[in-house]
Amino acid sequence: MGSVVERIPYDVWLHISTFLPRNVVENLYGVNSSFLKVSTAARYGVLTFSKHDKLMKRLWRHLSDPSKGVFVHEVNIDPWVVQPSLKPSFKQGGSLCALIGRIFDPPFDNRQLEQRVQKQLRKDIRRVIDAISVMPNLYRYSLGWKDDQAYHPELYRAFLAPVLSCIKDNLRSLSLNVPPELLHTLPSVYLPRLESLSVDLCTKEKSEEEIDRIFDSFVVFVNNLLGSLESLSISSRVPSRSLRLDRFFRMLGTFPHMRRFSLSIPFDGIHLRSSDELVKFLNKHRYTLNHLRLSASRCSPLDSPADPESKFWIRNTFTHLNTPYPYLRDLHLAIRPIRVDLTPLMKFLELHTLESLTLTERALTYSEVKAILDALRAYEHSNELKQLRLKLKHLTPALFELLATRIPRLALLELIFDDIVATAVHTRSSASASDPAHPIEDEFVGMSFNQTTLHPDCIVQRLFVDEIKKNRVLYASWGLVTLKLFQESSDRRVKDLFEVFADCIPAIQNYVDLTTESFNYA
Repeated sequence: MGSVVERIPYDVWLHISTFLPRNVVENLYGVNSSFLKVSTAARYGVLTFSKHDKLMKRLWRHLSDPSKGVFVHEVNIDPWVVQPSLKPSFKQGGSLCALIGRIFDPPFDNRQLEQRVQKQLRKDIRRVIDAISVMPNLYRYSLGWKDDQAYHPELYRAFLAPVLSCIKDNLRSLSLNVPPELLHTLPSVYLPRLESLSVDLCTKEKSEEEIDRIFDSFVVFVNNLLGSLESLSISSRVPSRSLRLDRFFRMLGTFPHMRRFSLSIPFDGIHLRSSDELVKFLNKHRYTLNHLRLSASRCSPLDSPADPESKFWIRNTFTHLNTPYPYLRDLHLAIRPIRVDLTPLMKFLELHTLESLTLTERALTYSEVKAILDALRAYEHSNELKQLRLKLKHLTPALFELLATRIPRLALLELIFDDIVATAVHTRSSASASDPAHPIEDEFVGMSFNQTTLHPDCIVQRLFVDEIKKNRVLYASWGLVTLKLFQESSDRRVKDLFEVFADCIPAIQNYVDLTTESFNYA
C-alpha cells in the first residue's frame, strides 16, 4: 500500500488537498514525501506579517531557508507598532553615565527609547526584506494601513518601493492601502507583469493642492502599467475632506487589456465633482471591459458635497453610458440613493447580455425584480444569466417561481431579505409594474415569518412548503446549484428552509445560511 501511495504524483496530492481544510493539510507532513511538500505549501503559501512577537521572529527565521520561501505565493503586510521599552539596567538605575545623563539632560530616557525603537525597526525591516528576497514565486502582495491608529512611516517606506523593486519580475497582483504621502515614491518602480491593482485612499485633512501633487506622481506609476494591467480597483473612504477623483480619471490613459474595473466611494458622491470624467474613462474601455463594479461606502455627517446632485453619481453615470459594452458579462451595482429612479439602469441592462448581476443597498420589490428580468430579456432559455445576487423586501414563493421560469439556467442565487411572506399578490396594476421610475409596494396575504409566535419548523411548513411543492414540476428542471440566504430583520436562522428547497429543487448542491457567517455584501 505504501509503495502505491508513494507512486502517486505530487500534483495529484496537491489537487486532493484543495478539498481539505487548511489546518488539516498543514498537519499531514508525516504521511509521505509528497504530503510533506503539500503540507509545507499549505503552511507557507499565504503569509501575513502583522505582529512584532516571538512567533513572527521564528517565522522570519524559517523563511530565511530558500526551501521554505519557494512555496510562498502571497504576502500580506499590516505594519505593526513597536512598543518602546528600556533595558532592565535603565529601569534599575543603570550605569553611572546613564545616571549622570538623566540629571543633566532630562530628555535622556526619551532619546534612549527612540533609539531602541529605531534599532528594532531596522531589524524588523531587514528580516522582512531578507525573507521576501528568497521567495521566487511570490506573485501577490498586499500592504495595509489603519488610518485611525498610530504607525511607523519607516515601515511603510521600506515595505513599499524597496519591496516592490525586489519582487517586480513576478508580481501579478498588488493591493495598496498606505498613507497617501507615500504614493509619490511609486513612479520609480516599474512592474512589467502586474495584472491587478487595488488602491484604497484616505487623505484625511490634506489640502487639494497636496493631493494633486501626490496624484501627479501616482498616476505616472499607474500609466506605466498600460502594457499589462487587466484589473483596476479604486476605493476611497472618509475622512478624505479634499479628495476629488475627477482629475485622476482624466489623467489616466487607455489600458488595452483592461478587463475589470471597480470604484467605491462614499454614497453621497463627495469624492466626484461630476461623473463626466468617470464616464469618459469607462467609455475608453468599453471594448475590453468584462466586469464593472460601482459600489458605495458610508459617508461622513461632517462633510457633505456642495452640489446636492452628487449623491446621484451612480445614476448619472449610467445615464451617460448609452452605448453597449459588447464584452461586459458581470455587473455589480449599489442602488443609491435608496429611492433613486431605476430607468437609467434598466436601459443599460437592455443593451447587455450578462452572466452575473449583483444589485445591493436597495430592497427590491417583486415588481422591480420582474422589471429587471424584462430588461435583461430573461425569457426562459434565451438568457445567459448564471449568477444573481439581490436585496429584497420580501422573500416569497412567487419570487422563486418567477426566477425558475425566467432563468432556468441560473446556477447561483444569493438573496438578502427583510421578511418571509407566504403568498404574494404580485401587483396592483400591470401598468405600474412596467414603470420602474415609479415603483409600487407589492401586496401580500398570508403569514409573515416575523409576525408569528409558532415554532420555526411550523412556520417554514406553513409559509413555504405547500406553495413550493405546488411547483415541484417547474423546479425539477431548474439548474440552480447554490442558494445563499440572509435575513436582516430577524435573528432566526433560515437553515430550516434547506430541506424544503433540497426536496423540491433537485439540482441544489450547496445551501449557505449567511446569517451565521460574517457577511459583507458591498
